[in-house]
Amino acid sequence: MNLQRTVLWLIFGLSLSLTHPLCKAEEEQDSVEGLPENYAKNYLVARYTMSPDKKFAVIYPTLEFSESKDAKDFLVALKPFSVLAPLPTDEPYFQNKNHGGISAQWSADDSVALIKLESKWGPGDVFVVELAGGKVKRITNVLQKLTQLLLPKFRAAMPKKKAYNDNYQFIFEPGDDYEPCTLGGNKTVELNLSATNDPKSISDHPWRVRVKAEWDIAAAKFVSQKITPEKR
Repeated sequence: MNLQRTVLWLIFGLSLSLTHPLCKAEEEQDSVEGLPENYAKNYLVARYTMSPDKKFAVIYPTLEFSESKDAKDFLVALKPFSVLAPLPTDEPYFQNKNHGGISAQWSADDSVALIKLESKWGPGDVFVVELAGGKVKRITNVLQKLTQLLLPKFRAAMPKKKAYNDNYQFIFEPGDDYEPCTLGGNKTVELNLSATNDPKSISDHPWRVRVKAEWDIAAAKFVSQKITPEKR
């Protein structure tokens, strides 16, 4: 009887560990280290956004502060501390955000950061941040640019169909066997995603395409794109 009870508790514990979201484990490693007191009470440093030399990172609001109208995600310098720029998103990441996540990829010379905010289905915002002399030169939402690129094709294919929801006509999904958004050094961003208006596979009029595109960072434009219809 005792052995049976022990086995049941082990199974229960294992099931909890398997369903525990990855972002929660990541958040346990985030901290206020490097933040001045006035920021440390409301923000955490996202460890997985740090530059390789730990000079730069993104900070995000604590759960308690996330309801404030002043709550934003900020790109900051840590040594010494200074706020470089807010991330221009309508849906900032915050502590324990459901279906959320935040990460960054940096060029070797710290001149470019690719910052990704995750949503329920895949990337929600993908920002290319260009820096010079420790200051922000430009922030571009390349996922927004990709949306603008696809909108004419979506509208042509589905001119009278209902949008995915009130806020989005379609969403982006990553594949299982490839990286959806990556830096090519400090020169390009490589995008490899599926766009669909039917992430739940319930629409009578599904629309889905696979898009591979290359964004030239300095020129701030797509220099290549391949868009092909795709079945789920």
